[in-house]
Amino acid sequence: MSAKSLNTNKGNDLQVTKIHWFQDRKAIMGIGMLIIFIATILVSAVAAGVLVKVTGQLQQKALLVEEAARTRLVSGLEVLNVYAYPNLTAENIENIELITRLGAGADPVSFSSVGLSFVSGETTLSADLNQSISTIANCTFDNLQNQEEYCIFPKVGNTNILLEAGELLAVRYKLNTTHALGSQDDFELSLVASSGASEILDLRVPDVFLRARIRIR
Repeated sequence: MSAKSLNTNKGNDLQVTKIHWFQDRKAIMGIGMLIIFIATILVSAVAAGVLVKVTGQLQQKALLVEEAARTRLVSGLEVLNVYAYPNLTAENIENIELITRLGAGADPVSFSSVGLSFVSGETTLSADLNQSISTIANCTFDNLQNQEEYCIFPKVGNTNILLEAGELLAVRYKLNTTHALGSQDDFELSLVASSGASEILDLRVPDVFLRARIRIR
């Protein structure tokens, strides 16, 4: 065999080796890309699962918040008017009366679970129902013993402590002399039911007391 033939064979062998090397390299790179692709799919699947779960939880919470807000908006008490019975001699107010009814779409409310709140300046008072004097005959300011209780009586409707649709209740509350309101005093009243919205009233005493019963709101 001539030297030229040997050189030709060696050249062919080298060419074949290079081709195999490139093919092997491409195969290795292809396997690596496949692994990366599979890993990407797995990560995407896990992320999608987490996203679906979180979305479901947020949707459930949103529905609960919506239902609570809707219930709160369509329930509770509504104060129509606020009257004061001033002491014309002392020129101050101790006796307050609220006329209230159910809010639109509200379920009946038992006043046994309704609290009254009074705020004026740095004074904050709360009161609960005195059921024993909550009748037309007995719910008077003279029968209220302290600032920790109030009484009710029906203006329209049944003579019980359950306020139902179409009924009106009068709520009477008496302040002590030390907390009596004077001319142009600002104060806050609210009736707080165990469920439903609570209406907070920002009120101001009139400049002049001309009658034994004045309307504040």
